Amino acid sequence: MIGSNAAYKRIKMKKRIVYALSIVLAVVFLILGYLAVRDGYDIQYGENSEYLRAKITEITKVDEVKPYENSEYSTTTYYFKAEIKSGDRAGETVSATQLIDSAAMYNANPVSEGDTIIIYQSRAGEENSWVFAEFVRSDAIIVLAVLFCVAILVFGRIKGLKTLVTLILTIGSVFFVLIPAIIGGRNIYFWTIAVCLYITVMTLVIVNGISFMSLVGAIGCMGGVLISAAITVVMDRFMKLTGYTDECTIYIKGINGGVINLRALVFAGILIGSIGAVMDVAVNIAASVHEVATKIKKPSFRELYKSGITISRDIIGTMSNTLILAYIGSSMCSVLLIIYNNSFSMLNLFNKENIIVELLKILVGSFGILSALPITSAVSALFYSKLERFDKAVPDAEDADEYTDMLNDFNTKNE
Repeated sequence: MIGSNAAYKRIKMKKRIVYALSIVLAVVFLILGYLAVRDGYDIQYGENSEYLRAKITEITKVDEVKPYENSEYSTTTYYFKAEIKSGDRAGETVSATQLIDSAAMYNANPVSEGDTIIIYQSRAGEENSWVFAEFVRSDAIIVLAVLFCVAILVFGRIKGLKTLVTLILTIGSVFFVLIPAIIGGRNIYFWTIAVCLYITVMTLVIVNGISFMSLVGAIGCMGGVLISAAITVVMDRFMKLTGYTDECTIYIKGINGGVINLRALVFAGILIGSIGAVMDVAVNIAASVHEVATKIKKPSFRELYKSGITISRDIIGTMSNTLILAYIGSSMCSVLLIIYNNSFSMLNLFNKENIIVELLKILVGSFGILSALPITSAVSALFYSKLERFDKAVPDAEDADEYTDMLNDFNTKNE
């Protein structure tokens, strides 16, 4: 028992060192990636000083104007006082206005006393020159994000902490590497695949440690991602895409002198949007086949591959539904509402580029999931049928006694 305790402590110490080094290397790669793409990236992070946070202290007047009596059209101006909460003028009370035009396509909700809002100064030096811009909504999101982090830590404990670390690094790779690379006119195809590879390896190593299960999951995930990439490139040629999928792309094309490749941007969106689901199924298969391998005395490639494919059939239905419903619930939702509410030509509608790109995302993402399943099953079967050793993923037991029981159980089954 003493020897088992000592072995357990040594392995736990090695795992801690590996996790720490993994995080350090992940941050280093993130920094190096940013340094490699920052040239030509001319956008500064930070808050525009003209837009300030403020809290409404008093509604002083509401003025509704109609062009003629009984008119359905009207403009309503809300006059209010607000205390500035940010910037150099924090603590100062100013007069501001909000205009609501019934003919406008979009109007914010009317302001009320106690609301926290964003205001800007439109005509310096004039009375009531401060104007309502938006309600402050980020506070609620921050609270929800904190609750999410707490829930992950309470439920997942150390695994939850690792998940949060990988989530931060994943977001960092998108905002500090991929987006600067896109804006700077870099090769979007290369940097998208590089970021996907980084996210996959970093996530699996930090969450599961350096083990054969992590290696198998990474290979399966990248196999699915690369097949998705190839399908996207091929379909781009056949469908003659331009990349102009919505009104935002018109503005994107004008960024940094028009260096951004809009067609490549579609490619990036598809891969980044699907990598999470592809990684999920790859890890599930790798973990499941690993568990099967530990229960068989001398597992063969055929047995393990067959088990992987059987498990894959149970996974594919729900994962494809997850991906499809995620896209339908986002941008496709508005498209479906337009389809059902208007008499469009179906032939013309389903050849519109914005709709085709959304359908492409669904199908290519599903192909990525489908491809990752047999790839991961085959790689898992190959590794676990050849490696007659106790995989390092096992010593995640909560204490030495649990570790000893697992180790003895494994050795007994493989004698």
